[in-house]
Amino acid sequence: MEELVFDNRKRLMNKKTIVYCVFSICFIALAQVSFAVNKKPVLVLTEEKAIETALKNNYDILSKKEEIKVSQSIVNQAWSKVFPNISVGANYIRYENHPFIPFENNHGYSLEVSQLLFAGGGVSNAIGASKNNLKAEREGKKELENNIVYGVRQAFYNILLATEFERIRKETLLLTEENLSITQERYKKGESSHYDLLRSGVEVSNSKVQLIKAKNLVKVSRNFLKILLGIDYSKKIEINGKFNYVPQNFNSNDLIKVALSKRPVLKEISLREKAARMQVKSAFSGHLPQAYFSFTDYGNQKEMFTSGRGKYDDYWIAAVALKIPLFDGFLTTAKVKEAKVMVRKVGILKNKLTNIVKIEVINAALNLKAAQDTVESQNENVNRAKEAYEIIQQKYSLGEAAQLDLLDAQLALSVSQISYAQSLCDFTVAGSKLEYVVGDKIFGGAKK
Repeated sequence: MEELVFDNRKRLMNKKTIVYCVFSICFIALAQVSFAVNKKPVLVLTEEKAIETALKNNYDILSKKEEIKVSQSIVNQAWSKVFPNISVGANYIRYENHPFIPFENNHGYSLEVSQLLFAGGGVSNAIGASKNNLKAEREGKKELENNIVYGVRQAFYNILLATEFERIRKETLLLTEENLSITQERYKKGESSHYDLLRSGVEVSNSKVQLIKAKNLVKVSRNFLKILLGIDYSKKIEINGKFNYVPQNFNSNDLIKVALSKRPVLKEISLREKAARMQVKSAFSGHLPQAYFSFTDYGNQKEMFTSGRGKYDDYWIAAVALKIPLFDGFLTTAKVKEAKVMVRKVGILKNKLTNIVKIEVINAALNLKAAQDTVESQNENVNRAKEAYEIIQQKYSLGEAAQLDLLDAQLALSVSQISYAQSLCDFTVAGSKLEYVVGDKIFGGAKK
């Protein structure tokens, strides 16, 4: 009997175990499915993909496109004066006990056409000015796009730099932890002082703080790139790229010549100047006569005063009018003066921008040359710092070097690695800056 009871209990326990296992498996499967559904896709960005996304979604570029549409509408408005104005009208009048009009109801329709024949060049110059302003807006869009491209590249490589800082800080933390372990072993053997042990622990803590800052810098840099790309802040992004160092040879004077012919901002201001000069001519047309043609056709309308015609006969009126301005309170004179002032203002701004562009090219070329020299010097410096650290670490583990020597070598290695990464970033960003201020790609795709 006891064996039977034991056997039943055993079977019940096996059933419970099976049910528990099945429930666990289902729970894990549901959890994985839920995680897969809720997991947000990661946007992997190369430099080219980041630029493409920014040119498509950047808020400033989208706003600039709307400004171009406004300028196009202004061109259409200027052209409207070239074409005739056509309108139709209808009326109905009810007379009740009128003392002079014998009928009670009157109705009719009309067709009116008016055409400007001569405006002293005001219309043609207004059209030309609006067209040049439209072209200027488009050049402004190109300048903005070039600026956004430069900003995206700068943000992209700053993320790479921040990621490299994070890697270096992780390596530094591992080195400090390794040094702490060596110091602890030496302390147990009586080969290191308690001060050395404390100092090693402090270095580990300091390295952890630097690593935290490096990780935060990566997150902040990614968020800044999201602003330029015009994507939602919650979107997860990953950067796929690296620093490529290719030495460049260039001549500043040649680059200035290219910038003066290629830079969109200079093309824009030149078009603004042309538009301003046309506005002067358009304003001056107010002093000149204007000629109009008008035609009106009336039909199906009763007339109170008629002679030899029915009350509902159609008739039309055609006229040519000439308007000669004699005095308008000096309004046209003031408009001309205003337009001339605008021409001078745009001319001053053009000279200013030309000078700025030249200086920008020179400074960008100097920065690129300095960054290139820094990269070449820092590359060898990192190799020497690594070799020096390995030598000191080996001597320290054997008790042949002081802890201060080890810390100095560790600091020198960390600084050299960071300086080298910074120099690579500076070189890449400086190259992008030079291409932006020149207004053309000048390095033939050397930097990817």
